[in-house]
Amino acid sequence: MTAKQRKLLILGAALLAFGAVKFGLIYYWYLHNRQPAAPAAQALSCDIERGACALPGGGALRFSARPSHGQPFEIRLDGVAADAAPTADFTMPDMDMGFNRYTFVRDGEGWKARVILPMCVSGSRDWRVEVKAGKTAYLLPFRVR
Repeated sequence: MTAKQRKLLILGAALLAFGAVKFGLIYYWYLHNRQPAAPAAQALSCDIERGACALPGGGALRFSARPSHGQPFEIRLDGVAADAAPTADFTMPDMDMGFNRYTFVRDGEGWKARVILPMCVSGSRDWRVEVKAGKTAYLLPFRVR
């Protein structure tokens, strides 16, 4: 075996050892840093035009007005204790409408968020809002005007 072949053999062995160490470190990190899966959102079924939607754990979710594309409206979250500000994520079923997350701000005893929903080019009026407050999440389907 020539000197050049020995150098290539040593280089190959070093690369294999480096790859094995890297794989081992990634595997160790993956096993020890996995986050527990977030609990599924609790489905709500209420008519947002008839007033507040009662939340299973207590509290209420309320829309200030019937939502309309491109028009601002407020949503309120009352009777919910949260360490951090709750959030509301608006999505459309089977349609990518971009990032529509709103963070609630403290308003007296409750929380409020001012929302503007984008217009859907397909003409769909079906939306879902997922409200997250602490470790709990609520999912409410609704329609806009």
